[in-house]
Amino acid sequence: MVFGYVIIALFMLAMSFYLIFRLNHLNKVTDSIMKTDIPSVENGEKLVDSLLEQVRNEKKYLITNDDAFLDLFDKKKREFLDRLKSMEESTNDREKKLFINQIKELHNKYLSMVSKEIVLVGSEEIIPPDSRYEEEMKKTLDQLTESINKLTLALQTGLIRKIELFQKIGYKSAKVSLIIILFAVLFGVIFAYFFTRSVCSPIKILKDATDHIADGDLDYRIEVTANDEIGTLGTAFNQMCNKLKEMDQMKSEFVSNVSHNLKTPLTAIREANDLLLEKIAGPITEPQIKLLTIIKEEAHQLTMMINDLLDISRVEAGLMRYNFQSSDIHDVIRKSMDEIRFLAENKNIHIQCENGDSVPKILLDRDKIAQVMDNLLSNAIKFTLPGGTILIKANVVESHDITQFFREQNRLNNVHSFVKVSISDTGIGIPAECHKKIFDKFQQVNNKGKGGIKGTGLGLSIARHIVLDHGGDIWVESNMGKGSTFYFILPCSYDYALSI
Repeated sequence: MVFGYVIIALFMLAMSFYLIFRLNHLNKVTDSIMKTDIPSVENGEKLVDSLLEQVRNEKKYLITNDDAFLDLFDKKKREFLDRLKSMEESTNDREKKLFINQIKELHNKYLSMVSKEIVLVGSEEIIPPDSRYEEEMKKTLDQLTESINKLTLALQTGLIRKIELFQKIGYKSAKVSLIIILFAVLFGVIFAYFFTRSVCSPIKILKDATDHIADGDLDYRIEVTANDEIGTLGTAFNQMCNKLKEMDQMKSEFVSNVSHNLKTPLTAIREANDLLLEKIAGPITEPQIKLLTIIKEEAHQLTMMINDLLDISRVEAGLMRYNFQSSDIHDVIRKSMDEIRFLAENKNIHIQCENGDSVPKILLDRDKIAQVMDNLLSNAIKFTLPGGTILIKANVVESHDITQFFREQNRLNNVHSFVKVSISDTGIGIPAECHKKIFDKFQQVNNKGKGGIKGTGLGLSIARHIVLDHGGDIWVESNMGKGSTFYFILPCSYDYALSI
């Protein structure tokens, strides 16, 4: 940025110095025109008048022999010589000096001829007219006048050339200044473009990286290639990501350790509770049976939560193991429906599976996909009011028919068909801003007062990891008050399933 501003400043300085130089040159030309050329041209024009005045006064003197005319002659002669001297001193041009010398010689010749006439007039002798003398006088005056006119023309030509030079300098200065300004503006535009790009591009990279981190991708890092302030910011961002990654790992390890340590005493509590309910430790009353039953149900809930915590820890650590087998997805769906039906009947919710086209067997881990189905069905029952309906569908779709949400992921370009499973309910719905967030761990939709049931917020995150590990994807479409539909797809490609 400093370099760019220095270049622009240099352009401006160059233009300023150039204009100052040209203006100084123009001032010199102007001074020369005003102080030398114009006065010289005026003197040249007045030389002819002065010469004519000399001739007239000389003629009058010769006719009248009046000394007044002789004095006027001398005055015009001095004026003539003074102007000629001034012109000689103000010029260095060789051609003009030649004209001036020629004028001097002719004028001196004219003066010598006039002097002879004056001497003869003073002697009062009668002199007959001499035609040769008159012709010589006339010739001398014509030559003198012609020389003065040539000198005046040369002076006028020089003046015109200087005026043309003045115009050329003005035009050239304006042209050069315009070129410098255009170059400065062009450089400023190019500099502004690349400067804006150099700032906006890293900021966009930082924004995209922030979006990745916000989406839970704590492994995303920025490639730092610059040593400027933006590069320092990128390095600080990567350090922040590393710290977040460490904190997330510490949290995951803490949760995993706590969950593992809770599982053993909780198992002992459940076993002891079962022994009490079986009356092995002795007879118990009906109120005690009710209390022990409540303890058993709550212990079961705690066990499910601990299992979820352990599952998410294994998923994040990459320790989740899969047993892929060729299976019919309808068998997995029916098994999950049978296990969840009791809960649905207790809430007066009708579960229905719609059998469409035949679905081929695909490679999957039955237990893990059953866990996905159990989680989605459990959520559907939790957030569907009594008297509602849950509809399950499974069919084969081509890659180009998959929802835009999945196509935006830009994955599985080598898979052409998928098994698509949908679970639709008539529940309370999910806000649009939560459609992606609910698949992050420990994320839940705040539906207090609308039938929402609080849990660990891990079920959908585990389901998403399982589906992604199978090479598929999972998403939701929902409107508040109009129910929700969860979709997940699994690839039909045998080769792809073997590679994961």
